[in-house]
Amino acid sequence: MVDLSGLDGRSLVSRRTFTVERSHTTNVFGEQSDPPARPAAHDAAPDEPVRVLGSPALLGWVEFTGRDSLHGHLPDGTGTVGVDATLHHRGAAPLGTDLAVETELVDVDGSNLTFEGRVERPDGSAVGEVTTTFRVVDRERFRDSLPGTRG
Repeated sequence: MVDLSGLDGRSLVSRRTFTVERSHTTNVFGEQSDPPARPAAHDAAPDEPVRVLGSPALLGWVEFTGRDSLHGHLPDGTGTVGVDATLHHRGAAPLGTDLAVETELVDVDGSNLTFEGRVERPDGSAVGEVTTTFRVVDRERFRDSLPGTRG
């Protein structure tokens, strides 16, 4: 087990900003080509689609920001892998929306680190909230456990 006692009780907060780009979005109320999907509503009209920040990007920005805060705080030879996440959309963010992400380390439990993250507009209104847990792993042992990664 990795010794993370130096993180217990420590306040690790990180903040990043980004602008919603097409690659961060999902198409709601219309056909989507990547990945291919039809709208859930059978009566959606061709002129209804709206692109908004999608769940994968919301989770990704919180995970990246949480990992940023760990830089320089983990034992040598270790890294993190995601093991759990809970995500809540609080408001839609269309293409071009400027957003800020803030994460805070809220729990250290053995080799697990839990972060709470919030994504918001410049006016402070919430777009999403994510709680995500990383496991700190020995990088070499992790790579060796994956088929085809050593040669």
